[in-house]
Amino acid sequence: MLSLLIQMAVIAALALAPILGLLLARKRLGVANAAAWLITYGSWTIAGEHTLVGLGEVANLPGLPPHAHFHFLMGGIYTFVGAVLLGVVAWTLLRTGSRIGWYTILFALVLGGSLELWAAGTIFPHGFPPESIPLGLFLYAYIPAFACALAISYEPIFRRKSA
Repeated sequence: MLSLLIQMAVIAALALAPILGLLLARKRLGVANAAAWLITYGSWTIAGEHTLVGLGEVANLPGLPPHAHFHFLMGGIYTFVGAVLLGVVAWTLLRTGSRIGWYTILFALVLGGSLELWAAGTIFPHGFPPESIPLGLFLYAYIPAFACALAISYEPIFRRKSA
């Protein structure tokens, strides 16, 4: 049991290390750039985990009708599309101080994060043994990444008068 807890702690530390690094480097990078990198990291964590694992599992399901394969494939493709779009929001709107960009990231965090946690609690305990492997904890790195991006970009975006 202790070995499992150590594995989970190591995975959590590895997942959080880029977030901590970007937070520590935000003065050198600039707050807007650090926030954009945090969103990029979180977006690709989501896309990589959900798409690659999901599509890999679907490809191995015997008897799944072609119609279901089609929808799983396109769901995975649109996960990547969504990650790219979040990156575009981060590197354009958020970096230029747009409140719409900030609220878009907040929406993704609140809706995606809450449904992710709900699904982990009701459908499948992703990252929590014995049903899942500790590496699955890496998926949740986007939640603190997005939250940190919003926190560090809040003052620069909202301290000025709205246009």
